[in-house]
Amino acid sequence: MTRPKSSSILLGLILLLFLPTLSRAQRVRDLSARYRDWLNEEVNYIISNEEKGAFLHLSGDDERDKFIEHFWELRNPTPGAPSNEYKDEIYRRIAYAKQFLDGVHSDMGRIYITLGEPKQRAKYYGRMEVRPMEIWFYENANPALPPFFYVVFFDRDNTGTMRLYSPYMDGPSKLATSVLTANNNKASFNAIDRALGREVARTSLTLLPDEPVDLQSAQASLQSDVMLGIIKNLPNHPLTKEALNLKRAAERITVRIVLDEQFLDVLTTPLRDAAGNFNLHYLLRLRKPSDFAIMQADKKVFYDVEFTARVYGANNKLIFNQDKEVSKYLDTDEVERFKHSLFGYEGWLALAPGKYKIDFLLTNKLTKTAFKARREVMVPGAVTKGLQLSDVIAFSSAEAAGRGRDYLPFMAGGVKFTPILGEGLTFVSSQSLNVFYQVWGPPGDPRSYTGKQLMVDYAVGRLGIAGDAKTLHDEAAKDQFDSFGSMVTGKKIPLAIDAGTGNYRLVVSVGEPDNPQKAYSSLNFRVSTMAGTPPIFDVYDPELPDEVAKGAPEFDRALCYFSQNDKDSALIWFRAAFNKDPKNEIARSRLAELYFAKQDYADAASLFNRTPVTKETDDEAILRGAESIARTDDVAKAINFLEGTMNVRNPSGPLYMALANYYRKEGNIQKANQLESKGRALTKE
Repeated sequence: MTRPKSSSILLGLILLLFLPTLSRAQRVRDLSARYRDWLNEEVNYIISNEEKGAFLHLSGDDERDKFIEHFWELRNPTPGAPSNEYKDEIYRRIAYAKQFLDGVHSDMGRIYITLGEPKQRAKYYGRMEVRPMEIWFYENANPALPPFFYVVFFDRDNTGTMRLYSPYMDGPSKLATSVLTANNNKASFNAIDRALGREVARTSLTLLPDEPVDLQSAQASLQSDVMLGIIKNLPNHPLTKEALNLKRAAERITVRIVLDEQFLDVLTTPLRDAAGNFNLHYLLRLRKPSDFAIMQADKKVFYDVEFTARVYGANNKLIFNQDKEVSKYLDTDEVERFKHSLFGYEGWLALAPGKYKIDFLLTNKLTKTAFKARREVMVPGAVTKGLQLSDVIAFSSAEAAGRGRDYLPFMAGGVKFTPILGEGLTFVSSQSLNVFYQVWGPPGDPRSYTGKQLMVDYAVGRLGIAGDAKTLHDEAAKDQFDSFGSMVTGKKIPLAIDAGTGNYRLVVSVGEPDNPQKAYSSLNFRVSTMAGTPPIFDVYDPELPDEVAKGAPEFDRALCYFSQNDKDSALIWFRAAFNKDPKNEIARSRLAELYFAKQDYADAASLFNRTPVTKETDDEAILRGAESIARTDDVAKAINFLEGTMNVRNPSGPLYMALANYYRKEGNIQKANQLESKGRALTKE
């Protein structure tokens, strides 16, 4: 019998659609057991789709072994170290899952291997009204996930196998055992509430502790299903891929990493800006002119450097990266000056008060040489009483920066300073030591300080020699404070002609005439018979003004507060960042999360009024926006919003189900059922 032509075409299309999947599955089966197990049993929850595809296209075992070695090294928290903490931790999780969690392919095994040991683990077994269940609590597991969340497992089929629980797809009715509560989420919620308490009952509706939910109607959260989807696809999340791409970019440069910083001087110091915010200013400067090189091409001479600062919080979690590239053609005078100067890079980081660890990496792309340093820093908070001093910073030059240039590194009081450090802090006795520093006090009206003075002492002496110190007395007008409680001051300190060689310390003390308590800061330097160091050639990012205009400092500061769980402050700074750059989708997503948690639905909805949804807008933000619109305006407007969203980006299961809910509220049951079927099908996929 001859097959109809249309059927042949249809069969061909079906085969073409499934060919990539069948081809990849066949390639996995064709691997030897060793490599097949590596893909399916060991890295199946941490390898991205692109990496898996690349691995399957390798033709030989040598290539596969090199791929595996590089796979782990790319994820090594200390590249080049003989041990790999991340790899060791993954294999520890695998061993635990096999021994205690029904293997690596169980739901519990998957979550444990992906996220690690939960912060808390509550077990509820042997309860009459509720199926056996466990609740795992996680804290700061991954930047792609909320800072706090639950994961719930339950014995869905009464077989002893614990399955992952979805608040929306399962709902409280799947947790309750009574036939009287079957398919009745409200009655099931009440049963869980009676048996296990309000906190567990609430978790059956949402896995997010701060998400507002309607306990009266027992309406389950779609946000939780979005989060579960992220967990299941974590290796392919944009933030995960971005972190790996940054490491790959660093690998593309063959570098000499100077672990002991023998070629690099580093200065980090907090300074307060004109708006009253503390920023961490930093300087990385090479110790010899020969440690940096320029290049000539097409009769033009230029340099090209990359800079990275990775900012970690007190819990050693990465908060954000600052990545810069600076390149410039040099004129004849600059070339001659460059050859004999110390190259330095200046910048600053907008940080919230607190403790941080910062990894710096300065790379000369032309010579493929890199210099690495780590510093632990403390950014102070607002001063409520008394006085505090910043670090005392020696400088080689200072010039008025002019209006509108407050973004410059080492800018204070309208003056741009060029710091000196390292060997630059070596003087002969005929020179002077120039220093500046900030004095911090409580905020107030500077006019109230008119006529009042601060008493300042500068004591200079050799270390370890008693009675060697000499003190200069000075005064500073107190009305120099700005309204935030900051003033910048300094001193030109002549070194005595008869000053002996050796190591010296300058101690600066500042106090008020009627207060015996003083604030202190100090600086070490050296006096030698041979003068100084080569001239300085410092650069900073020329795009810094654009970044400031687009709210990058506000965004970085918001991320710091968010990492500290200071949500009120984070909200203020995310809003400031979003106001400057409405295209910042991460800022919008965080704002939607924070407003929604506060039940501030009007402000959450406003995030989508001025700036439409784009392909980069994430599902969490869209769902919160739709629900906020529904609560502040009407359901019809929420429907229009979601339908408009689906014309811009590929719809997901949770978006279809949210739209179904709003159609159901309007009474369009047929449309709601159609959309919910699509949503459930997409979610299962």
